[in-house]
Amino acid sequence: MGHFRIRPATKDDARLLFGWRNEESTRMMSKNKDTVDWNDHVGWLDRRLALADPNLFIFELDEKPVATFRIDGEDVSYTVAPEQRNRGIAKLMLNEVRSRFGRLRAQVYADNVPSIKVAQTAGFEVVIIDV
Repeated sequence: MGHFRIRPATKDDARLLFGWRNEESTRMMSKNKDTVDWNDHVGWLDRRLALADPNLFIFELDEKPVATFRIDGEDVSYTVAPEQRNRGIAKLMLNEVRSRFGRLRAQVYADNVPSIKVAQTAGFEVVIIDV
């Protein structure tokens, strides 16, 4: 696959993260399925980045952002850019996340079978959320 790296998210990633968050299939697999307003998103990002350990990351492949993940305690949340899905990026990213951060927990909706499989394969504890 190419060269990858994980970097901390910055304020400059606001537009990118906003687009990924509001994409329809991403919203349908999120706990909050509503479209997020730009101002609310920027406020959330500002608060997140102000934390001592924001634990919000961008996953890049060949210097191009292709996915994101965040860690909240023992939980990991992640999404792959819509145009990058079904290319093995989630598997690559989650294996690296496990390597760097240890075994985390992923809460996944029961009908999101691809995400369940990739999280299990990477060695995460998967908690199934009923739709």
